[in-house]
Amino acid sequence: MPLPVNLEKNRRLDRWLRFSPEGRLQVFSGKVEIGQGILTALAQIVAEELDLPLESIDMIAANTGFSPNEAVTSGSLSIQDSGAALRQACAQARAIFLAAAAARWGVAAEALRIAAGRISCPDGRHTGYWDLAEGTSLEREAGAMVAEKADADYRVVGLAAARRDLPDKVFGVPRFIHDLEPPGMLHGRMLRPPSASAKLVSLDEAPVRGMSGVVTVVRDGSFLGVIADSGPQAERALSELARLAVWNGTADLPDEASLPAWLKAQAADTGIVSTKGATDPANVARTLKAAYAKPYLAHASIAPSCALARFDGARLSVWSHSQGIFNL
Repeated sequence: MPLPVNLEKNRRLDRWLRFSPEGRLQVFSGKVEIGQGILTALAQIVAEELDLPLESIDMIAANTGFSPNEAVTSGSLSIQDSGAALRQACAQARAIFLAAAAARWGVAAEALRIAAGRISCPDGRHTGYWDLAEGTSLEREAGAMVAEKADADYRVVGLAAARRDLPDKVFGVPRFIHDLEPPGMLHGRMLRPPSASAKLVSLDEAPVRGMSGVVTVVRDGSFLGVIADSGPQAERALSELARLAVWNGTADLPDEASLPAWLKAQAADTGIVSTKGATDPANVARTLKAAYAKPYLAHASIAPSCALARFDGARLSVWSHSQGIFNL
């Protein structure tokens, strides 16, 4: 039986799992947590397969520098792909540690049991993953498929668990891209025109350039922006730009309440895909007609788009909310 696809592509077990000296298990997935709760679910899969307390597991955010390359986070495939890879990686790690304990005690691995990270022998001897970690390396490639825990023995997967990604979002813990501010970083803001077709007619830049913290005003045709030393300074300068900028052109978006009629009135290319003959009028008992409309939808970002890059002369580090960090 072949290995799960993502484990086959990233066979080194230490790319997935690492028992830290502090008594924690660090788990690395190449899938990005974007609010769907996968880090919680993947932690449950790991806890289940290794018989570990869920609270002893640290899910490390995906990073192209050290995470397994799991391509794009999309299509609701994270549990199917990353979950399957992690489950088998854990099954192999479990077998490796059981073999190490069995060799230490001179017993068969099948005689040993694991509970809450502790390995026990029928004669009462005990050890654990972290006791064996120093001499039991996961710096090896995954081997042939190892039997995974039977579904009937599940004690963690399938039960409710507190979402790991929610507290920081709810309480505004400063750990997101918007909270990063490396030394020397400047802040930019763009002034959006009153309508898509509006043109910038005139602007007296002097009052804005003289404001505290303003580095420069950027103008390229009708593109207008400001760069400042801090976010609040940039915001104040942007407000002043909005007050001073003179535009021509009026609002050119349709009335939202009349959007269905407006959409149907626009020029369109039409063609007949297929036809069907009319039903015999004599067999028609009743004719029903209805019209349904929905707002115009664009395939656009559903979250604040943000990225930050820093080049130190040798290495380029990029922080992004992208679902495709490896492709990027």
